[in-house]
Amino acid sequence: MLVGISGLGSIGLQHIGAFAQLPDVRVVAFDPDPRRRAAAAARPVVDRVVADFTELVEAEPDALVIAGPDHVHVSQLRVAADRHRPVLVEKPVAASLAEAREAAEAVAATGTPALVGYVLRHRLVVQRTRQLLADGEIGEPVAVHVMLGAYGTIEAAVSRFRTDEPDRLYRDYSHEWDYLRWFFGPISRAFGAARTVRSVPHVESPNCVDGLLEFASGLRATFHLDYLEPLGTRTVQVLGTGGSLLADLGRGTIAVRAGSADRVVLHELPEPAAAALARQAAHLVAVCRGEVPPQVTLADGVAALAASEAVRRATATHVWQDLPTFR
Repeated sequence: MLVGISGLGSIGLQHIGAFAQLPDVRVVAFDPDPRRRAAAAARPVVDRVVADFTELVEAEPDALVIAGPDHVHVSQLRVAADRHRPVLVEKPVAASLAEAREAAEAVAATGTPALVGYVLRHRLVVQRTRQLLADGEIGEPVAVHVMLGAYGTIEAAVSRFRTDEPDRLYRDYSHEWDYLRWFFGPISRAFGAARTVRSVPHVESPNCVDGLLEFASGLRATFHLDYLEPLGTRTVQVLGTGGSLLADLGRGTIAVRAGSADRVVLHELPEPAAAALARQAAHLVAVCRGEVPPQVTLADGVAALAASEAVRRATATHVWQDLPTFR
């Protein structure tokens, strides 16, 4: 199988590494930057690199991964759909919610399988957390709290953060909105407050966001996102009518307290970050072969983008923001 990868920045190279772990997969890659093409060409799994997106498409890959800048996502999605090539697009689906909805409808009309790169859904700890909640291990969820501290993201991708782009935090960590929807169903409205802390070497604006989500079920979740905490924190805590659950998505652990106050069951699922990306790559191959449907659809990507935009508007207006209805 030949997989085309468009965009050879940090995430594009990670995708190449993921496909290199799969049998019988070869890669053709595109990026306009000659230095990035040279870095990709050195990977054994890469058959060739090209300097133009048209050349990538003309190589007739069996599937396409869109990992370039956000503004190219929609046009490249449409090209893949026109050729009926199964495609995985990195988040966000588009630069605006209106564009994302229009693109999703156009791709759906062609019947082309399309996935969104919310790779957290492929982490074992996230999958186990969802299963424990679905199995009623802590009864009915009544309160949720999400914590994310990610200054390390800036340090790991310095070139991306050289450009001055406000409001990046909302979309960069739309992973949170996606897995919360996967756990608890549609998000109906959002509220938030943001600030910019300037006591760090690299200052994003804003770099600290706190808020509240309300789900269609009536459940509410508080959240904190920042580009400040240097060690890396990514947790979700759920209180239920029968106990509580604390999942550390970074470390791969879940502590479940249920049955009695002193009984804690620890689920340990540590794995390297690359493992989930390899699972996502294998899933794309399976989708391409017609073996399974996409796990994270364009509709999911549009819904996560809608949540991001609602939180951003809420922090600007200090008013609750309603979300469109999504299935």
